[in-house]
Amino acid sequence: MNRRSFFQSVGAFIGAAALLPIVARAEGRRGGGGSAAAAGAALVDPKDRQAQSVNYVEINTQIKDKSLMSARSGVEFKNQKCKGCAFYDVSKETTVGGKKAGPCQMPFAAGKAVTAEGWCSSWAKKA
Repeated sequence: MNRRSFFQSVGAFIGAAALLPIVARAEGRRGGGGSAAAAGAALVDPKDRQAQSVNYVEINTQIKDKSLMSARSGVEFKNQKCKGCAFYDVSKETTVGGKKAGPCQMPFAAGKAVTAEGWCSSWAKKA
């Protein structure tokens, strides 16, 4: 291998390594990152252990522990719903089982959808 072909090979390798993260990010926007929920995946079961660990309910008025019904970030509890949460992706909202639902970034909802009217103790105000 001569010097010219060596540098061409190194340049091609560096170029491919630089493009790999860009391609992976574009792939994530197109099909990854919670889109399974938007594609018609099942709803999170509120009886699931992980869902129970964050007090997830399909409708925010179903919360049984009244101490959780407090204002957060200046938002009254009655207005705290998944559709207004920073972890909920409204742009991928769809209808699942007759309910408006979408993907949530929280681990308990991985690959499933949460209802737009739902709530969990990880609720955070959308910026």
